[in-house]
Amino acid sequence: MPEYRQPDQVAAEALDRRAEATFKSGEHSGGVADEYVRITVILAAILFLVGIGTTFKQKSIRFGVAGLGTVLLAAAVLLIAQQPWPH
Repeated sequence: MPEYRQPDQVAAEALDRRAEATFKSGEHSGGVADEYVRITVILAAILFLVGIGTTFKQKSIRFGVAGLGTVLLAAAVLLIAQQPWPH
């Protein structure tokens, strides 16, 4: 019947829009959190490489491992710089 109107249709649509915005905000926050975890793993790998590098007797291996750690550190710093600031 065309004259029938649902009494809370406008309120339901407003709540639906609000829920959609909250869901998108949560998805974005989850993505940012995943990126921070990825950066943390890279930083842990750097600590591991530097720690294990000191056990080698050959200087070339030490420098190679330290160089790899330096490259990873530069990448981690760039990734950190690209992250959004907390609110």
